Amino acid sequence: MSLPVGIGGANPFSITADRTPLTLDESTQVENILCRNACGLSMDELIAKAINSNNNNKQDDDDDDGLGHSLGLSNKEARLLTAGVVQGQLGRILSEAARTDNVRAAIAVAQRVRQRWTSVQLAAAKALSDDDIRNIRVAMKVPWQEHVLQSSTTSAGDSGSGSGSGSGVRFGLVVFHQEKEGGGEGGRLSEYKSQIGKAIYHGLHYSVSLIKDETRNHHNNDLDPSALRGRFSTMLSNSEIPIGFRRDAFLYVDREAFHSRETARPYLWLAEPETGIGTGTGAQPEVLQPLKVDIKHIAPTLFARLVQRDLQGEARRKPYRHTSELSRLHAATDANCERDGIWPPPSRFQQL
Repeated sequence: MSLPVGIGGANPFSITADRTPLTLDESTQVENILCRNACGLSMDELIAKAINSNNNNKQDDDDDDGLGHSLGLSNKEARLLTAGVVQGQLGRILSEAARTDNVRAAIAVAQRVRQRWTSVQLAAAKALSDDDIRNIRVAMKVPWQEHVLQSSTTSAGDSGSGSGSGSGVRFGLVVFHQEKEGGGEGGRLSEYKSQIGKAIYHGLHYSVSLIKDETRNHHNNDLDPSALRGRFSTMLSNSEIPIGFRRDAFLYVDREAFHSRETARPYLWLAEPETGIGTGTGAQPEVLQPLKVDIKHIAPTLFARLVQRDLQGEARRKPYRHTSELSRLHAATDANCERDGIWPPPSRFQQL
């Protein structure tokens, strides 16, 4: 009987009945190699990360939905600590007797993290309607994660701003808002920003299997005051848009959007920068009206659709009926029989 622990298709480390069992040092070495292949960290490094994350997050233990802090470990990392690095074999290569206090402590942390991941997913499922979930699942058919992760890694290498598997350029959308709301509404604006952040969090944590850990780690949205299109165009000209952020669109919150926070579908506005291209007749270039976007679909749904603009061939459109120009997004919204004017409509109005 053999226990396969192959690496990259090879199987140099099999334990068979007719060979001498691996020593503790050999088992540790095998385990570290397999773990690094799975998550980028050796088992020793993963154990240290778990213990450190436990120390950093002790003050947040009562935060049941996980929204107030980083979970410390990804679901994959927690699973490697609790289930082991050998596929199909429960437990780690090291025997129970060989487990140190640090190993036991790391496993206990991983078990708590996996429980929190379950709570996070349940909270996301509770916050999303059936239409929301269908829209997310359709958006996940777009290969947007691979595109942005590859682009962010390339940008990080070009700029020298990142190294290792946990670093790299962030990606997202610039979001503008008024610095202060009149009528003593500044506190409620802060609450709405928090509500938007929670909606994005739910979208990115609805599914452990569909959303890559790297996507969650690198996604970000900046909230800065602006003068909207003109300001964004100036930021483009001055290279002020963070590397990895969309340069063809931005989001903003005005008074109308701010007051949508207590409605069934709170929204922001999606707009595009000034093109600076005239008609040759002295007339101003056509500017499309901004689009209302449900805050629950900033990520991943909207971001997936915007990334499609960068793709080639059928990937620019599929699995949707149309490409993702702002005019097309407006048309899909107008086709919704409910006509609330908020994108996205139910997925049946967008799919092939």
